[in-house]
Amino acid sequence: MGKKILEYFTNSCYSIIRIGKLRVMKMRRRKITIFDVANFFLKIVDRDSGSTITPLKLQKILYYAQGYYLAKFDKPLFNEDFQAWAHGPANPAIYDKYKDYRFESIDEPEEELYDFDEDTSLFLAHIWDAFGIYDGKYLEELTHSEFPWIKARKGYEPGQKCEVVIKKEDMKEFFKTEPYDV
Repeated sequence: MGKKILEYFTNSCYSIIRIGKLRVMKMRRRKITIFDVANFFLKIVDRDSGSTITPLKLQKILYYAQGYYLAKFDKPLFNEDFQAWAHGPANPAIYDKYKDYRFESIDEPEEELYDFDEDTSLFLAHIWDAFGIYDGKYLEELTHSEFPWIKARKGYEPGQKCEVVIKKEDMKEFFKTEPYDV
């Protein structure tokens, strides 16, 4: 129970600080979740020009956002993990939310966009500019050639189910060596 309460205050929009004898409730941003970042990418898609984003493409772009964020800022963009699935890095919660779309384009979400700070918004826009031009299948093939996914799938056959978590440390080290500058 204590852990749940601590988690609530850690993720809530408010924190209590002490200024002398006065306790003040201070508003702050809650931690970014993978769903917040997914909504950013789902809202940035230029559907009017024919651009789309499928569940496969969303998974891979989220993976690249996390990897490059780890490399650039030395901390995760969000806490959720990716697993080394047969079709590349995937987050089970994102899969569950969008699985009904299968290979079709995901609709623009109605949820409000998270209030990202300017640096994070700019970073995510750069990720979209670099990877949003590709389809999910190309991004899947790209991840299959990269160390973090390959390492996590060691010992698994192609197509075999694998739920091994891709380590954030492996992602950070790999993306530090990649030429893309975000």
